[in-house]
Amino acid sequence: MNYRLFTLLLVIFSIAAQEIQAQQKDSLILNKENDLPEVLIQSTPIVDKLQRIPAAVNVINATDLQRGDQLSIANEINKNPGIQMQQGALNTSRISIRGLGARSQYSTNRVKAYIEGIPLTTGEGETTLEDIDLNLIERIEIIKGPASSSYGGGLGGVMNISIKKPEPESASIQLNGLAGSFGTFKSGVTASLASGKTAGLFSYNHLESDGYRANSNYDRDTYTAYAKTQLAPAHSLTFFGNFTKLKAFIPSSINLDDLTNNPQKAAFTWGQAKGYESYDKAIAGLSYSWKFSDNSNWTTSIFGNYRDGYEPRPFDILDEKSFAFGIRSNFKTAFKILNIPVKSSLGVEYFDESYDAKLFENLYESNNGNGTLQGDRFSDQHQDRKYLNLFAQFSLQFTDKLKGEIGLSYNHSRYVLDDIFNENDVDRSGKYTYPRQFLPQAGLTYEVATDKFVYATVSKGFSLPSVAETLTPEGAINTDLKPENGVNYELGLKATWLDKKLYTEIALYTIQVDNLIVAERIAEDRYVGQNAGKTDHNGIEILVNYNQEINTHWQLKPYGSITLNDYSFDEFIDNNMDYSGNDLTGVPDQIYNIGLDVLQNAGFKFNINYRHTGMIPLNDANALYSDSYNLLNARADYTFSLSRKLKLNIYAGANNITDTNYAAQILPNATGFGGAAPRYYYPGDPANYYGGLQLNYSL
Repeated sequence: MNYRLFTLLLVIFSIAAQEIQAQQKDSLILNKENDLPEVLIQSTPIVDKLQRIPAAVNVINATDLQRGDQLSIANEINKNPGIQMQQGALNTSRISIRGLGARSQYSTNRVKAYIEGIPLTTGEGETTLEDIDLNLIERIEIIKGPASSSYGGGLGGVMNISIKKPEPESASIQLNGLAGSFGTFKSGVTASLASGKTAGLFSYNHLESDGYRANSNYDRDTYTAYAKTQLAPAHSLTFFGNFTKLKAFIPSSINLDDLTNNPQKAAFTWGQAKGYESYDKAIAGLSYSWKFSDNSNWTTSIFGNYRDGYEPRPFDILDEKSFAFGIRSNFKTAFKILNIPVKSSLGVEYFDESYDAKLFENLYESNNGNGTLQGDRFSDQHQDRKYLNLFAQFSLQFTDKLKGEIGLSYNHSRYVLDDIFNENDVDRSGKYTYPRQFLPQAGLTYEVATDKFVYATVSKGFSLPSVAETLTPEGAINTDLKPENGVNYELGLKATWLDKKLYTEIALYTIQVDNLIVAERIAEDRYVGQNAGKTDHNGIEILVNYNQEINTHWQLKPYGSITLNDYSFDEFIDNNMDYSGNDLTGVPDQIYNIGLDVLQNAGFKFNINYRHTGMIPLNDANALYSDSYNLLNARADYTFSLSRKLKLNIYAGANNITDTNYAAQILPNATGFGGAAPRYYYPGDPANYYGGLQLNYSL
C-alpha cells in the first residue's frame, strides 16, 4: 500500500516546486531568544515551575515527538534519564522507571498513566501506551518514583499525557501519511474547530505493518474525540474519548543462537499457532471545572473504559472482557497560615473494574498447519477490583527562596474472584482485601543562586500485583501475596547557566523496595507471582539541554543524558536459592544519550541521536547478561507554505543507521523446556527507513 503515499508525495513535490518559484521566500521566524523556556508542570498536585518542584519530573512535548518515526514513543522516552522503554514489537513493550517494573514479563505494571485526567492504567495495574497516536500528543509529564501522593499506586512513577487542543478562533484540517520499511504504512486525518466558547477535534489514524519478523503483522485503527465548552465564566465542561481496534500477531522471544543468526524468525510454538492478540478498546471521560475565585478551583471527572480481547497463545486461548468506571475529584486553593503562603490540593479517586476471562484449549497442533483452533473451555472466572485513593498535598512558600511540600494519601484495594466453571467441583472463588496503605511525601526546594535550585525529597509508594500474579498454578487466589512497597530518598539540582542558554539537572536517589514480587515460571510462557525479598535501587541521573543561536538563520540545540545505576537484590531467596547481592534482573547499569537539533529559519530542521545501553542481567543468578549496544537515529524535516492557508511538512528518517544486531526487549528469567535453549531475546529492527508528510489546511 506504500505506493499510494509515494504517488501523493510526488504530486505535492511538483506543486511545491512551482509555488516556491512563483512566490518570494517567506522565512519562518526563528525564535530569537537564546533563553531556554521556563516549564510549567501541570500534572503535579501543586502547579508550579519545573525548577521549583521538589521531585524529578521529565517533560516530552510535541516538538520532541517530531524527532522520530511517529510509530513508537520509545525513542523519546529513552532520552530521559532513569526511564527505559523496551519494545520488542509495536504491541509488546515494558516501561521501567529507576528499575521499578523491569522484571515484569510482558507489560508495564509498576507505572501509572493518565490521558486528559483519565486513567490508562487498568484495575490490575497494567499500562498500555502503544495505542495512542503520537500526532495527537501535546505533552507528556513523567514524575519519577513515588514522588506524588495524589496518584496512589504506581511505585515506579506516573505519566500524564495531554493531547493537542484547537487554537482559539480557528478551524483546520490536518492530513498525515508515512511509509517505511517492512511494509509499514500510516495515514490519518484530524479536523479541529474553535469558535467562541466551544472547541473540539476529531481524529482518525490507521497504522499497518508486515513487521521485520515472522508472525508480526500489525493493524490498528484509532478514533479520538475532544470537546470543551465554557458554560459560564467560571464553569467549563470537557469531553475526551478514544476507541482502538487492533489485531497484532506475536512473534514472541527467541534464544541467543536465533538472535545472532536468524533474528527474523518467530518463536517456534508462536509461529505454529500463529498467535496474536486482538481487541476493541474504548476510554471516555467527562470533566467539569468550577473556578470559585482566582485562587480556588474544583475539577471533577467521571470516566469509563471497556475492552473486549481475544488472544490465542500456544498454551491456551484467552477470551476476556473488562469494564471499568470511576471518578476523580480535586479541589485546589491558596491561602495563608501565619503569614506563610500555602497552596493545597485535596481530592479523591475511585475506580471499579469488572473483569471476565475464559480459557480454551488451543488445538493448533492438530489443525493441519492452519494455526489456532479453539478447543474446549477449561476456565471461566470473573473478578471485581475496587480501588480508592484519598489524597492531600500542601505547598508552603516559607521565603522567596525556600519552598516546602508535604502530602499524604490513603489507599484501599480489594478484589473478588468468582470461579464460574468450577472444574472438578472445586470452587476457587474468594475475596481479598489488600492491607490499607498510607503514603506520606515531603520535600524542600531552595534557590541557592539565581535560577539554581537544590531539592530534597522523601516519599513512599506501592504497586498492586497483576491478575496473573495473584493466581496460583491451580487458578485460586494467592491470599498471601502482598503489594510491593518502597521508600524513595532523593537529592537534586535544577539550574540554568550562561544567560539561560544551558539547563542542567542532577539527581541522586535511593529506593528501598520490600515484598518484591517475582514471576515464578510454571510452564512455557506461564508465570505466577510470589513475594521474594527486598531490592536496593541506587542511581545518578544527569540531564543537559543547551540552546545556541549561531546567527539570524541557524539555531543549534544539543542535549544529553546519563543514567548510572547500582540496582541489586538486598534480600532475595527464590526456590531455596539465595540471590542476595546480585544485580537486579532486566536493567542496564548505564545508559548514555546525546543528540543535536538543528533549526533553520526557512523551514529546515534536522536531528540526530546516539544512545548507548549497557549490559542487562538476564536472570536472577546473574549467570548471563545481554550485550551492550549502540543505536544511531536521524530525521530531517522541511516545512513550507503552498499557499496562505496551506502548509506542508515533509520528512524522512532512519533508525539504527549502523545496522546493529541487538535485543530491543528481554524476557527476564526465561527457561528452556524439552531441551530447548531459553528464549530471552526480542530482536530489535535492523537499519530501517521512513518518509512522510503532514498537510495542514487552515479554513
